[in-house]
Amino acid sequence: MISRWIILFFLGSIPFGQEIIGECLHGNELIDFLRGGYMTNTTLGYTHARDTMYLRIDRIDGKVKGVYTNYAVDLPDTGVDPSTYLYENGINCEHVWPQSMYEGGEPTKSDMHVLRPCKENVNSARANKPYNEVADVQTTTWYWQNSQTSNIPSSNIDEYSENHGSYFEPREDRKGDIARTMFYFYTMYSAVADDAFFANQKDVLKTWHDQDPANADEISRTWHIAEYQQNKPNPFILDGTLIERAYFFDGFILGDMNNDGNWNILDVVILANCVLIEDCVELANGCASDMNSDGNFNILDIVILANCVIAENCPPL
Repeated sequence: MISRWIILFFLGSIPFGQEIIGECLHGNELIDFLRGGYMTNTTLGYTHARDTMYLRIDRIDGKVKGVYTNYAVDLPDTGVDPSTYLYENGINCEHVWPQSMYEGGEPTKSDMHVLRPCKENVNSARANKPYNEVADVQTTTWYWQNSQTSNIPSSNIDEYSENHGSYFEPREDRKGDIARTMFYFYTMYSAVADDAFFANQKDVLKTWHDQDPANADEISRTWHIAEYQQNKPNPFILDGTLIERAYFFDGFILGDMNNDGNWNILDVVILANCVLIEDCVELANGCASDMNSDGNFNILDIVILANCVIAENCPPL
């Protein structure tokens, strides 16, 4: 019976095409790996970085849009200073991780992975507030495009960013982008970052990351920035497992492929499938596949897991 079940394929549960960075690394070991491989020590300098972001990164179909509001300004490709022109038309540069929440200057100030165009008054409203969910009835000001209101919007409510005395909530389709930017900054620059500022919003940022995964535009943007910064993208955009593995990992049970705290036929099926497809490492709990700890995922692991499931003597945590 076991052998019949093993050949079943739950392909719908297996992610395809995701880049896995730092295979089977977790916690501080993974954070050190990311810092060593993705932290840039060369930026363009703030003035040039800001102009480059406006003109080469975030100018799409001739327009630059504010990250929190979608407020748009037409930016000519020649004949104007990008920063001056946009400033005169209501857009300036937002540091997603506020400058007042870290010590030191470069490369943190000029790292384009942390910079975004922003409507000037919304940038000022956000200031150095942490991100968080804000109850609609507690929102003091709603921002969308060129408008702001103190009343709860009657339509397009998800397009609005929300200000509060203590927190700021970005519009819905930028929450994941913001979260991955914040985890990037803290990972690369934790030596100068405000630890409490990060700790107080870490959980909600992870939720936003999970709810709003990176799309093709965000991936394209980070690689475009990388062209100006030693070819180093934001890894949290490329691998959706990194936040969980680096900052929320609490261990795994060897052989517990679906992470439900038990060993049963479902675990054997998942392991058999990923061995056959050769993508065990791409599973969220894929590192639990290596039953004999030889660094490989193969038929021996399937046999060991199947045997212990039958005998009900799978290894403890």
